[in-house]
Amino acid sequence: MKKWWMMITAVLLMTGSAAAQNATPGSTLRFDQPAPNVLEAQGYTYNKYVDGGDVPTPLTSVQCSGAISPFLCEAPFPAFTPGSHTIRITASNVAGESLRSTPFPFTFVVVPAQPLNLRLGVQ
Repeated sequence: MKKWWMMITAVLLMTGSAAAQNATPGSTLRFDQPAPNVLEAQGYTYNKYVDGGDVPTPLTSVQCSGAISPFLCEAPFPAFTPGSHTIRITASNVAGESLRSTPFPFTFVVVPAQPLNLRLGVQ
């Protein structure tokens, strides 16, 4: 009986973990950035690390706002191939690069374009 309850508890803990969210080409990536002021947060260079890779790629068009730290920063969601991915980001300035964020799991979903030019065909 005790083993049965332990198995149920383990399953509940596993299913209670954060599930991957769906991202689309129109999504935005939001994160909180600690900084002395919003201008410094806005002035940082942000890099993304994709799917456990070690090659940084700039995260573009980041906009930070707020009155107190941590500041809310937002960027257009980068393009990915459809499917499951993870992304980690860093902030850097002239003094160096921060540690990487916790991995953010997501599923990139690309909805097909609408069919165009409907018409009858001749047989």
